[in-house]
This record gives sequence, structure tokens and C-alpha cells, in this order.
Amino acid sequence: MLRRLVTALLTTAVLLAAGTTVAPTPAGAFPRHQPEPWRTWVQEEWTAPAGQYCTFPLQVRVVSQDVRVRVVDRYADGAVRREEFAGPLVVDFVNGDTGRAARRDAGGSGAADYRPDGTWRRYTIVGPAGFGFRPGDHHPRGYYLLDGLHVITFDADGTRRLAVAVGDQENVCLALGDAPDQG
Repeated sequence: MLRRLVTALLTTAVLLAAGTTVAPTPAGAFPRHQPEPWRTWVQEEWTAPAGQYCTFPLQVRVVSQDVRVRVVDRYADGAVRREEFAGPLVVDFVNGDTGRAARRDAGGSGAADYRPDGTWRRYTIVGPAGFGFRPGDHHPRGYYLLDGLHVITFDADGTRRLAVAVGDQENVCLALGDAPDQG
């Protein structure tokens, strides 16, 4: 109960702090200040090559999910400015070389903010949720399970930064047998 209350308060604070500009909406369109209806979102299974997040190929296998997404703000041309994600998600992180696996709850909530060209500007997580940092990002390389409040910002060139970190950060690469990154 306390976790739900803290999550709700943190999510509200983040969304209010981020601010949203309201503009006129064409007839028949969703008002930009009103969230659109929730719809199902499917987390696909994926494999990252060795060196991207971990020294080994990292696989993500979905165990169970019921994730939803909705658009909460659009640019004047209709492009998505912000969407919210929420719902249960359980995944197995797998070391592609050894088969060693670690099951994790990644069913937190998040808000993705996009630039007008569709590239990511910011991703706010009220975890648990997974997120990866690559070589060249402004955070140690790894694929992290972030629990608590975390905000990732994206430079125009796609470089990622962990701008806000309140809570736990588990690098699942380490849990699967990777050595700590020395870079």
C-alpha cells in the first residue's frame, strides 16, 4: 500500500514538473491535455550483442506481461510528445554464452518524452523497469533494473545520461556473471 502511494505521488510530481503545453485541438481529435485511451503494448523478446550492455550477448525473454500504453500529449502536427507505460512485466535476463538466467519483475511505470522528430528526449521510470547503457553513454555500461525514481535523458546524438537516480540500480550483467565495468 505504501509503495503504491509513493509511486503515485512520484509519478504525479514528475509529470507535473515536466510540464505540458496545451494548444488548440482540431475537431474530432483527442484534446492534447487529455490522455488518450490505454491500449495493449507488447514487450518483444530481444538479444543485445556482446559488448552493447554486457560482455556477453544479453537475451531478454518475457515470462508474463500485461503492459499498457497511452499517449498523454501530442505536438501540433499530431506526433507523439509523451506517452505513459504501465503494467505487470516479468522477464528472464539470460547470458547468451552460458545460459545463466535471472528472473526479474520489470513491471513499473514510465513516461517517454519525444522530440518532434520522434527521437527520445527523456524517459522517466518509477520502477522496477529495465534500461540499458552502452559504451559512450554517461553512465557505466550495463543493463539495469531500476527501482524507484530514475530519469534518463538523451542528447541529440542519442547519448544517454542518468539525470535522476533515487532508488536501487541493479546491473543484471553482473548478476549473470559479467565482471564490473572498469571504464
